[in-house]
Amino acid sequence: MRMINLCVLLLLVLLGTHAITITVKNEDLGNQEALHQLVEAKGDTLGGAHQPMHNLTTSSCSCDKLLLSSLGPAAISQPKVMGIYTRSYTSYNQHPSYRQNYGADYRLYQLSSGWLVGHKRGANTGYVYNPDTSQTCPYLIQSGWLYYNSVYGVWYPDTTLVLRCIQ
Repeated sequence: MRMINLCVLLLLVLLGTHAITITVKNEDLGNQEALHQLVEAKGDTLGGAHQPMHNLTTSSCSCDKLLLSSLGPAAISQPKVMGIYTRSYTSYNQHPSYRQNYGADYRLYQLSSGWLVGHKRGANTGYVYNPDTSQTCPYLIQSGWLYYNSVYGVWYPDTTLVLRCIQ
């Protein structure tokens, strides 16, 4: 009996904090293959989990002020949308939304297709866009920002177009 308890204790130590029950027969205590099979049989309970759900509440984004800037063509084509955006008091689509502090009062919000800077929160037209929907917070998006060139009526990438947390 003492050897069984020692074996179970050893398994618990090896497995970390996951407590499971494995019944070991006395004749299997010295049989490494039998012990391995017992652990394999319990494999589904030893850990692992579904990927975590993103916390889609606005409290999951800690940044209240963002800076949208470009050193490239977006700054020339869409200079009015560049600047500081402050977190709005209300969210949109269970994500934070932001409002430009100065200027033409642009909004930054997430649609089902990605993040957009436009005139009216929720509108599907705008001036700066990123199709990345995997990020709950827009300032965590590292690349892929596009700007709308109204002269040609086309969206273009600008690798210098960034959105950064400043406060």
